[in-house]
Amino acid sequence: MKKIAILNIFIVALLFTACNEPMMDIYTALDSTKTVEDNVMQYNVGKELAPDAYTLTDDDYALSSNENVAKYKNFSANALPKDYLPEILNQKFFAEDGFTMAVTYNYYEKVVADENNAQELSDADYEAMGQKYHNFSDEDMAVTYIGEFLDRTVYGAEEGDERTVHYTLYKTNQIRYVRVNEDGTAEAIDYASDYYELDSADYESLGNGKYYNFYKIEDAISDLPGFATDKGHTLPIVYKIKVYKNYLDKYIVYLYSNGKWSQKQSVMAVTENLNYAVNTDDPSKNTWWADPAIKITLGQADYDMFSETSHYQNFDLRDGKTPGPDRAKLIEMIGQMLDTNHNAVDDQQYLVTYAYYDGSNGTATIRLIRTAGTWSEVELTF
Repeated sequence: MKKIAILNIFIVALLFTACNEPMMDIYTALDSTKTVEDNVMQYNVGKELAPDAYTLTDDDYALSSNENVAKYKNFSANALPKDYLPEILNQKFFAEDGFTMAVTYNYYEKVVADENNAQELSDADYEAMGQKYHNFSDEDMAVTYIGEFLDRTVYGAEEGDERTVHYTLYKTNQIRYVRVNEDGTAEAIDYASDYYELDSADYESLGNGKYYNFYKIEDAISDLPGFATDKGHTLPIVYKIKVYKNYLDKYIVYLYSNGKWSQKQSVMAVTENLNYAVNTDDPSKNTWWADPAIKITLGQADYDMFSETSHYQNFDLRDGKTPGPDRAKLIEMIGQMLDTNHNAVDDQQYLVTYAYYDGSNGTATIRLIRTAGTWSEVELTF
């Protein structure tokens, strides 16, 4: 009997050991899962669950490691969203793997007026805007009135279309700059940091001592070359002067958006979809992915490079035209534009907006990359 009892105890112990081993595996797996969940929870402490759409605030820009982004509250070609937007979002939001959030942020890009193709206001246009003297004396008024004028008179515009308008601004007692060249000719220029400023004695010597200014810019252009000779000034030289009566050429770039024309600003709101990528091995590597491309809208200097694009400032995609339906030719031409006018570099993506005609006018985007000097189309990957 004693032997049987001992045998029974041995069998029970054996069965217990056999059952305990898989249970230990389960416990280990559960502990591992719990550790991962704990790490994820710890990493997401203080963050919010990402919404479908979000607009950055001034406080958000302050989270950037880039001083210019934090200071100016925008991104730019020198501080791209792909480099500095994810770090801001990583401090604020978490999401499931592959979640997409539409993020609106400010982007700075210098506004370039297309002066050669600008719409010049006629006398009738000024009168239609209630201007008796065929000019504006207030720039803010000009911006508003011309925008409303375009709303009434320009039809068929598409979202994102741009138009440069040339108007005359009338101002009194303006500071102007006139350069006297080496050949003795003179011309008005917009600005100079190095100049000779006329004083009261100078104006008196020029016969303008009563008001200490020039009546018109044409008077200054006529008189200053002789003044430079009398003073023994080394040419070329720039003179800073005051002019009483001024008719200034002004150019405004308008953007068609949401059904109306408004002045295009150097800082514009841009909305971009970003995806959230989850790293299951290391939650600290979870991140938001921004578009790595530099965004460029082709302008006059680009289209002027080719006879096929210069006249209408677009690409003709019809059969028998250049580039026509030849996608490779389109890529080649845009690539040359980027090389010549946009300081393109290898291994950097460029998202290019271009104008085209295929029976009707439109705009499209193409994503390009240059590898070892050769341009090709590329798909966006995260």
